[in-house]
Amino acid sequence: MKHLNWSLQNLLFIKNSEVGYLEKYETYETRCCYYNSVENFLKEDKESWFKSMCNSFNSLYHLSLEEAQKRAWIDCFNVLQNELPFVNNKYPGLQIIFEYALPYESGRRPDVILLSKEYVIVLEFKQYADVLQADVDQVKSYVRDLREYHSESRNKKVVPVLLLTGTEEKQQQRYPGIILCSKNGIDELCSKIFLEQITPTDAKKWIDSKYEPLPTIVEAARTFMKHAPLPNIRKVNSTVIPQAIECLKEITKDAKENKKHILALVTGVPGAGKTYLGLQYVYDICESNEHVDSIYLSGNRSLIELLQSTLKSKTFVKNVHSIIKEYTSKIMNSFEHNIIVFDEGQRAWDMNQMKKKREIEKSEADIMIEICDKKLEWCVLLILVGEGQEIYNGENSGLEQWNTAVKKAKNNWEIVCPDKLEKEFSLAVKKYPELDLNISLRTHTAGEVSKFINHFIAGNMEQASLKAIDIINNGFNMYYTRNLEIAKNYCHKRYAGHIDKRYGLLASSKNKELKNYGLRSEFELDIVTWFNGEIGDKNFSNSLELVISEFNCQGLEVDMPIIVWGKDLRWYNSTWYPEGKTDIDKVYRLNSYRVLLTRGRDGFIVFIPPIAEMDIIEKLFKDIGVKELKKTLN
Repeated sequence: MKHLNWSLQNLLFIKNSEVGYLEKYETYETRCCYYNSVENFLKEDKESWFKSMCNSFNSLYHLSLEEAQKRAWIDCFNVLQNELPFVNNKYPGLQIIFEYALPYESGRRPDVILLSKEYVIVLEFKQYADVLQADVDQVKSYVRDLREYHSESRNKKVVPVLLLTGTEEKQQQRYPGIILCSKNGIDELCSKIFLEQITPTDAKKWIDSKYEPLPTIVEAARTFMKHAPLPNIRKVNSTVIPQAIECLKEITKDAKENKKHILALVTGVPGAGKTYLGLQYVYDICESNEHVDSIYLSGNRSLIELLQSTLKSKTFVKNVHSIIKEYTSKIMNSFEHNIIVFDEGQRAWDMNQMKKKREIEKSEADIMIEICDKKLEWCVLLILVGEGQEIYNGENSGLEQWNTAVKKAKNNWEIVCPDKLEKEFSLAVKKYPELDLNISLRTHTAGEVSKFINHFIAGNMEQASLKAIDIINNGFNMYYTRNLEIAKNYCHKRYAGHIDKRYGLLASSKNKELKNYGLRSEFELDIVTWFNGEIGDKNFSNSLELVISEFNCQGLEVDMPIIVWGKDLRWYNSTWYPEGKTDIDKVYRLNSYRVLLTRGRDGFIVFIPPIAEMDIIEKLFKDIGVKELKKTLN
């Protein structure tokens, strides 16, 4: 762990990271460009107000102030100066906030907040008359996150309003989840929302509120680099993750004091936070135990490369296959990691794959247990067990190989696991229900997305349809389209200006039609550039040119994936027909699409190629409640 600490202590600032934004927020007094009472705002001179906005923006953000943004502010000022006098006369004491930056959110900023003790009205201004799905989803996501993570908003009614300044029609319209308003309709809008007199509130207190989102894996790693504990995340604290970590700490203490070898297993659905838990566990243990060293292992090359790049260290995070190769080649001098986390350990290579790759008649599980037996006086080997994610050859032996390895071990290993894994082991186990992470954290839908995808991949479309209703209502956006440009425009529009937001093209590795749509894939992909590149780089995910496969994205996530459906998974007579020569090949193909469909934090878009044989896929998504993504909604 000392190598990790070196990385942590020597990093001063991370370019384009959310930690960097946090430092900026700590330097300045507010997280917005302007706030005041509506009454005082109405007394503002346009020129001085605009100058104040520009100065605040330049102080707060690492972003260039574009001319389009300046024009939008002037348009917004003019509209509000015209409409708010009527509102202020009826509802004195209302507060107004411009460009409030959601903490830890890379500069995501609702345009205007109207605030009282009872209400938070989120006004998102657009200088045209068209209703775009990206704009609707943008304002809905602001409201969702304020309700979910913003402490001072939890007892208030949070109202999403999309305000189109390109139209003067006064009548408000209700689209699913938002109110649509024209530039002349703000007075009438407030009269409908405020059913009684409002109570003034402290805008500064609201601006400085605690805000507790879940970090992505990369963001968590960046926080480790700062040698700082991760934020006390409310959504994590509402799950079993804190209990699981405390349980693992007690297990570690027992192993160290009593010189035990313990095999611990944690299970969880996609997005449950297994990788996050593994990183947090080794961090907490090594912070509290000076003489304990740790290592984080995975067979997922993309995850390893991305974490190594983020941590600026190849010591703490390693590819398990390289550790195995070093040991079996008899060049491993020492192995002093008492805490070993093996991510997706059920996917360790079985004996057949090891014989094929290394000419050794042992599984990776056999060898990891052997290393611990020979090299360590005590240890905790933590296996993070995913569900239904096997996509490589030799990964389908599951936990049986760990059962076999422990039975052959030199030491008497103790096994601890959640109740549902007891049947996987012939030896006695200690059961801990808190080691089953059964709630998804990747999205805002408490695990329902994972259940929806499982039903979908299993062909249980009636059950999938029932899940889809709640998922969409809870703010997870699921779309299909036959027009790739509509999908691309949606992503560019929705995440414009949010430099740490990631969207990108995903496809099955067996999809052979990508070139037909001007898309490309690369066998030797630079995954670090794809995830952490910059605008203008054609290999950066947000450029929407380079497609990655299930092998590249497994264990990672983007905010909005565009999934290119291929001919390798067909639907006919209420049954999936995956491509593959053998039954196991077909299982891998189904799992590949399961992986692709569970990568999104905000949702997903499925691009269904506009050819006749794909019409049945469009009908399938439509029938289960996935909405068609359209260019405009009006």
